Amino acid sequence: MGWALAINKADISDAKLVDTQPQPLSDGQARLAIKRFALTANNITYAAFGAPMRYWDFFPAEDGSGRLPVWGFADVAESKASGLEVGERVYGYWPAADEVVLTVDAVKPGSFQDVSPHRADLPGAYNRYVRCAGDPGYAPEREAAQMVLQPLFITSFLIDLHLRDHDFLGAGQITLTSASSKTALALAHLLHADHPEGVKIEALTSARNKGFVEGAGYYDVVSTYDEIKDFKSEPRRLVVDFAGDSKVNMAIHETLADSLVGNIRVGGAHWENSAPPGAMPGPKPVFFFAPDHVRDRMKAWGSEEFGRRYGAAWMSFAEAGQKLFEEQELEGGAGALKAYDALIEGQFDAAAAMTIKLG
Repeated sequence: MGWALAINKADISDAKLVDTQPQPLSDGQARLAIKRFALTANNITYAAFGAPMRYWDFFPAEDGSGRLPVWGFADVAESKASGLEVGERVYGYWPAADEVVLTVDAVKPGSFQDVSPHRADLPGAYNRYVRCAGDPGYAPEREAAQMVLQPLFITSFLIDLHLRDHDFLGAGQITLTSASSKTALALAHLLHADHPEGVKIEALTSARNKGFVEGAGYYDVVSTYDEIKDFKSEPRRLVVDFAGDSKVNMAIHETLADSLVGNIRVGGAHWENSAPPGAMPGPKPVFFFAPDHVRDRMKAWGSEEFGRRYGAAWMSFAEAGQKLFEEQELEGGAGALKAYDALIEGQFDAAAAMTIKLG
């Protein structure tokens, strides 16, 4: 018997471990034994938007529960797929479970695709798997940084490009909610590294995480949620919303109204208050869906140029991230459930990088 983390789709705070039966292999398939994965606020966003953004559709469960998508490393345990050998290390998108069966195609020295029929119309960025032996950027000692930070970094990379392409909508200050989250810090890192002239970078965070956010050194201004009521109309703000908190959004919009130039919604770290707040003064929040932007950038630049630019930016943040965060490793299904519950309850250290080790 195997195991999986089962999430109640109607109440994502309700999670448990369930037993699973191994799935037999057909020709063209491979069984991947999942060895390590990360759990961050990014995964809570997957759960919070599991139905509307179709995150639950990647790994459907017979019992109807949600299988939480995670990023990490697996080894090929059994293969009926041409070109994919037992023992290979693979990086990619998995369920929070001990194993998964993929339908393999487009095998190249550095990658392959999962072409399972139920994933055919899902965003292709999640269906690509990296063969570590053919990845020049792979190093065993960087596995933790890669699985914790890389999945969210691409979102930050794309937002940074998007903001610059649109000249920050004329804002004088960019406000990042949930500023201690790793996706927000990655964006702040990129903005700080090539600081836009005349634009301040503001952290909006909890009082508990204020010290950590200040210590990162990326933000020009650090504000707490209880200070929103004191926000002034100048400088005009552009909000990049990683919290997804309806109360925070309402407070910002009611305080700033039409002096707010935009609100780009990215995540749902504050999942418990993520229901749409209804009509608000000022501009309507616009959701940023990274896979669509990956597609557009690859079309504009070509995959090789996209990979070059992204790779250079990622290596810069990977080095910085290893100094910002401290890995906390838990073991097995029990460790995965403990980490998930801590994230759901908001009871985790912002400086922690939580990873799960299996086997």
